[in-house]
Amino acid sequence: MKTAVIIFACFLAIESISLNTINEKDEVAFSIRKGFGTVEGYFKKVDYDIEINEGSSNSISGKAQISSVSTGNSTRDKHLQNEDWFFTEKYPQIRIQSKRITKITDNEYSGTFDITIKNKTKSKEIPFGIEVIDGKKHLVATFNLSIEDYEIGGGFVSMLVADQVTVNLNLPFKLHYYET
Repeated sequence: MKTAVIIFACFLAIESISLNTINEKDEVAFSIRKGFGTVEGYFKKVDYDIEINEGSSNSISGKAQISSVSTGNSTRDKHLQNEDWFFTEKYPQIRIQSKRITKITDNEYSGTFDITIKNKTKSKEIPFGIEVIDGKKHLVATFNLSIEDYEIGGGFVSMLVADQVTVNLNLPFKLHYYET
């Protein structure tokens, strides 16, 4: 029993040491508590379309290729793609599609989005802003998702992972205004 406790303590220590820092310019990044630390990562392959108009035809859609997940630990990245977690072989993408977007101020918006992970779609209200970063317009947002809602996680390691994942979006785009 002592050996099991020591191995478990070493596992937690190794996981907290292997953390990495996400570059501020990453487009779709995430962080989640695991044991005594936080695991951060991002998706290398993201495709999205953003249309913000003066009228009512605003639209945002996107998808992230789960096979492009990067946490700075290739073993963890492969583990996230297995059947217990994202099951990349069967569900290769995370998708988001706006249902409604409301302009709050010149640079602040709120939207209702359908988010699909592992073929489960949940609606989420997400506030977001439009910021100029390095001379380009960026959609910027931070929100939380429940991994339990999407049935993500399994096995021994899942007991160490928090339910809430924080998602950070920083998406450069060309702002289109259309007269209505």
